[in-house]
Amino acid sequence: MEKLKIYVCENLYYEYEEAIKREEIDEVELIALPTLCDQKGRKKEAKELFSKADTKRSLLICSKSCDALKLIQKGSSVETVTCNYCFTHLTCDEFLDYLTSQGSYVVTTGWLKNWKEHIEIMGFEKDKVRDFFQKTSKQIVFLDSKIDATAQNTLKELSSYLGLPYITVAVELETIRMILKSKINEWRLHSFNVKCSKEINELRSQCADYSAVFDMFGKISSYTNKRDIIGRVKNLFMMVFGAKKFNFWSENSELIPDEIREFKLKEDIYILLKNENRFCIKVSWDSTLYGILDVSGFLFPQFIDRYLNLALSITRLLGLVLHNNEQYEIIVKSEQDLKYLSFHDSMTGLYNRTYINQLLTDKAGDDKTIVFMFDIDKLKYVNDNLGHSFGDKLIKSFAEVVKQSFRETDIVARIGGDEFTAVLYDADEKMAKTVQQRISDLIKINNENLIDKHLELSVSIGYAISKNENETIEDLMKKADVLMYENKRKKDFKNDL
Repeated sequence: MEKLKIYVCENLYYEYEEAIKREEIDEVELIALPTLCDQKGRKKEAKELFSKADTKRSLLICSKSCDALKLIQKGSSVETVTCNYCFTHLTCDEFLDYLTSQGSYVVTTGWLKNWKEHIEIMGFEKDKVRDFFQKTSKQIVFLDSKIDATAQNTLKELSSYLGLPYITVAVELETIRMILKSKINEWRLHSFNVKCSKEINELRSQCADYSAVFDMFGKISSYTNKRDIIGRVKNLFMMVFGAKKFNFWSENSELIPDEIREFKLKEDIYILLKNENRFCIKVSWDSTLYGILDVSGFLFPQFIDRYLNLALSITRLLGLVLHNNEQYEIIVKSEQDLKYLSFHDSMTGLYNRTYINQLLTDKAGDDKTIVFMFDIDKLKYVNDNLGHSFGDKLIKSFAEVVKQSFRETDIVARIGGDEFTAVLYDADEKMAKTVQQRISDLIKINNENLIDKHLELSVSIGYAISKNENETIEDLMKKADVLMYENKRKKDFKNDL
């Protein structure tokens, strides 16, 4: 049997092999190319593989920056299918950009299976490998296509060897499967006898449909907004199928038709209503139902069966895109939460010292800048004699006072056990005195309403105003700190009298 030769990187070989099995494609000879990104010395081996390609059509699937593209001889029968990244066909580029920005070292099943050989070829001495990876990467990210039962154990072994944490991101093979179906149809088209005009026209039509789908999903995969994703899918159905009506029914949809509610409860993936020139398909991924596509009013209802077959492929891809979008949102929110926690005091919700440290070298500039320093009086005494739970109440009480005393644009932070600070930009002496008086009034109100008088607040305050544009926040903090302790000494002296 004549076969189409397809060259793929050995790191992705297992994913393509599995996709070919699932599609039950017999006319493909899959050839693994050496990984050239970290094994430059194997270019000769890759070049020899290309030289064995016969005069008939063959295919190279790789990234736009892959060195394999430079090894194909001019006039060769090898055609290319390129994407932005090596892993674009496993997950979206937006997600890969995010992983890269976070210092992730991304691996696939093929790389993981042979990780020891990859590291050995990199040429590191054993004791230098861990140091290199820890300096260049923060974590290992495994794109798990669930085709290797031993992958998790291997991943743990790699993680332990490199001393890096790891996370697993579940990926599927829908994009790869659609690429293969599209390209095998094109190959069949070229292989058929010209006399088979009906079959050729059918294949041409399928190729055109798949081409439109790939073009659309190439754009959709980078979207981070669900509404935009569904909007582009609607355009796809209008353009490819000539559909007049399109609805996406999700949990948040209002006025869901009864037949859609009934369909949702059934195990069927789709319903075909030829008498209504309509079909409905469930959009799901990994047992999660994201919604139901409801498409009708086709310009050529006689082709509705063909439309349905292509639509089933589209909805599988859509499920993957929505799943990736959901994962992206979770990870971004997680990062935002972590960033919030890293810059905020857990007890008060105010900024913390880590955040303030980033501002220390900032200069006051042309506008007046004011820095306040605060110290809760006798907090140590309360902690030592009444317990830290009472001390925490004092801290929280003062935190509420400062939250009410400053503008939303002001930066207020707890920088130590009993120490607080505030940075005010575009401020003046009058504002500083107003804030100081407001704090005193709120402390007085707080103390008047207390039942436990030993929880009365007393706070020492100092503030400094920038005198020139070259003064830094740290300079002002030091000045305010001196004035704050001067205020504290006066209180102590008065109490001693």
